[in-house]
Amino acid sequence: MIDKGVFVLRDALLSEIRSFFKEEGFIEVDTPFIVPYENPDDNVENVKVLFSDFKGKEFLFFLHTSPEFFMKRLIWYGFDRIFQIARVFRNQEIGDSHNLEFTMVEWYRAGKDYTCGMDETERMVKHCFSKAETLGFKIDVDLTGSFLKLTVDEVFREFADVKDVLDEEEVKKVAGREVYEDAFFFLLVDKIEPALSQIKKPLFLYDFPEKFSAMAKVKDRKAERFELYIKGIEIANGYTELVGYKDYLEKFDKKGKRAVDKGFLKLLKNKPLPDCEGVALGFDRLLMAIKGGKISDVIPFTTDELIREVEDWKG
Repeated sequence: MIDKGVFVLRDALLSEIRSFFKEEGFIEVDTPFIVPYENPDDNVENVKVLFSDFKGKEFLFFLHTSPEFFMKRLIWYGFDRIFQIARVFRNQEIGDSHNLEFTMVEWYRAGKDYTCGMDETERMVKHCFSKAETLGFKIDVDLTGSFLKLTVDEVFREFADVKDVLDEEEVKKVAGREVYEDAFFFLLVDKIEPALSQIKKPLFLYDFPEKFSAMAKVKDRKAERFELYIKGIEIANGYTELVGYKDYLEKFDKKGKRAVDKGFLKLLKNKPLPDCEGVALGFDRLLMAIKGGKISDVIPFTTDELIREVEDWKG
């Protein structure tokens, strides 16, 4: 069933987000949706795209999972504040809080770090909740004062009885898992996120272990990375970005040759990125935090619904 109120909310918040960034001096940009490179993260799978040119030559590309690397090319070229509201696509991600295609708000600011990203994210999210309230949506999130901030080490100590999240043997023992990465995510999903879902205030979880640094700078074995949680659901992910050629080459090589962004690396060979921070915010997850319910309550015509539509067709 189509809820017209969801369309009204989506429209109002997209306008609010654009106004927020314009007031901050950002430029809205567009980058390719169909790209020749896979996402270098092992936990993220691209949707493949097969196409051909006028001569019939075929190419295997991918729908992007994020506009990240092409936006970073723009930062390299001298743009200092850019944002994008983009449809992105992630294979296998179908469920109550996931959809194969969804809307991402992503932005980069040169000369700043992840603490600035947390500040921007908080202010923008507050703007969106305030706008939703004027539209008649009942807000059951505590937005008074500043958002909470806890390190990953603090929440693992508080909610998972792990004294030191950097102690791989301890994390594996507490989780009952043989691999540190598996143990970390098991405790995050089984212990941490349920506990965070009971907290009324939005919460920044920051300073991740180095092994989960993604594209963030690392200092003292901790990644300058944050995630914003609202009602136990991850809404945004931000970093103090890596800037050097060798760092990115290492990240790309881990996934394999289809993940090696040759164009981006060619630029970095000439000079590094300027110091910058970047944030990716799941727009549909933000709507879920405001409206409540599942992803299908805020995205009309989800992939799951379309799959069932085709499978149920008897014509």
